Amino acid sequence: MSAIDLCKVFNDDKLLIKTIELDKCDAITNHIPIVNEGYIFERSLLDDVLLFLAHPFCDCLYMQGPAGCGKTSLIMQVAGRLEWGVEMITLSNKSECLDLIGHQTLRQGELVFEYGPLANAMLYGEILILNEIDLVSPGDLAILNDVLEGKPLTIVGNSGEVIYPHNNFRVVATANTKGDGDSTGFYNGARLLNQAFLDRFRFLLVDYPQYNVEKLMLKKNFNTLDDDICSKLVKFARELRRVMNNSQKAGISQLSAPFSTRVLLKIGYLMSLDCDISVKKAINTCYSLRLPDVEREYVERLCNDIFGHQESNDELIALKDAIENTQDNLVVETVKKRGRKKTSI
Repeated sequence: MSAIDLCKVFNDDKLLIKTIELDKCDAITNHIPIVNEGYIFERSLLDDVLLFLAHPFCDCLYMQGPAGCGKTSLIMQVAGRLEWGVEMITLSNKSECLDLIGHQTLRQGELVFEYGPLANAMLYGEILILNEIDLVSPGDLAILNDVLEGKPLTIVGNSGEVIYPHNNFRVVATANTKGDGDSTGFYNGARLLNQAFLDRFRFLLVDYPQYNVEKLMLKKNFNTLDDDICSKLVKFARELRRVMNNSQKAGISQLSAPFSTRVLLKIGYLMSLDCDISVKKAINTCYSLRLPDVEREYVERLCNDIFGHQESNDELIALKDAIENTQDNLVVETVKKRGRKKTSI
């Protein structure tokens, strides 16, 4: 077992947890996530994640938050910096326990058992990330109850093999809801989860990053964007979220899709390209074209208020052509009128 200096790894002396002890692991496959140097950690969330990873106490971690706020990215970037392997699976209403545990498969004419992400994570001491866990039937999740408490996994389909959890084994679930169903209308298919299952978790509420964090994300990921554009993009995002939150509290729906950090970064990427693309077009492509007409009109008005009335080259060319056509038509009409006057004389 080796101790890792977390303050050094994350370049932050004010972390709640200073060190973490991890056992050596002889994993055959390398599932360590790639580190994104442009990723920005929020200390409060980082503290909660590191506290769980260092001192799980037979618990698992349930991360709940809106779409695209960075739940999975946070775990992946922490694991990447700690060189901790990750097994990840995105669940759905079609997922079954065999998808996690494993199943018999035919390989080179021989029937062999292929381990699933749960079995691999337990064997090799990896972090198991269960994305969209609130989409799965509660009955299919009940098979995890004992495992989540640190007990061994018995694989009936592999001659009753028993897998004992590695000391580094951790389970993190992500979801858009708290397991109590969806009240926003954004996350169709979210289920009511069993309370006995949820009792195995610590809960961490994740929201969209603070203003300065999202701005720094834009600047570090797309260094060609100037400071003013980054500020306006974040202001635009926060205003849309404010309207959405206020409308939900009032029991009405003014925006039918959340404006996530993922969307913000997509817009930033398009704006950073070496081509003439307007902010309006980037926002339409990445977000507002998925909205109903009334909502899209509101987003466009807000875009004009924050960024000003900007037009792309194509729009300017179209406007110039329209003006020239109008001028040509006026000339033709003037000539015709003069011709009619001469004829009448």
